[in-house]
Amino acid sequence: MDLLKKHILKLENDLLKPEIRQCEARTSELLADGFTEFCSSGYIYKYVHGQAMDEGTNLEEMDWEITDFKIKQLSNDCVLATYGLIKHNELNQNKKYSLRSSIWKCFEGKWKMIFHQGTMISKS
Repeated sequence: MDLLKKHILKLENDLLKPEIRQCEARTSELLADGFTEFCSSGYIYKYVHGQAMDEGTNLEEMDWEITDFKIKQLSNDCVLATYGLIKHNELNQNKKYSLRSSIWKCFEGKWKMIFHQGTMISKS
């Protein structure tokens, strides 16, 4: 389970990198067809195979940190990842902290995210 946890954490961190989010090939390696995200902004993102996540978007350097990472096995080929996310470069304190959850499923030996949700929280 520790190896799987480390692997899923690496994949989550990969999805925080602008160069991966803007690459069609890497995006399709990490996101399953039909992937849906309930963004912390309230926007609902639906992945279309062959597109990059942030295609055509000018992303600033993302200085984001995953904290308190956990996984829970839902079945032999499916896990739920939960964690906190800190956006270190976010000046607006109301948008700096969020709780995240992702569902990952293994397809032919490769883990892909099938669902993600971010919920803003306040930190004192």
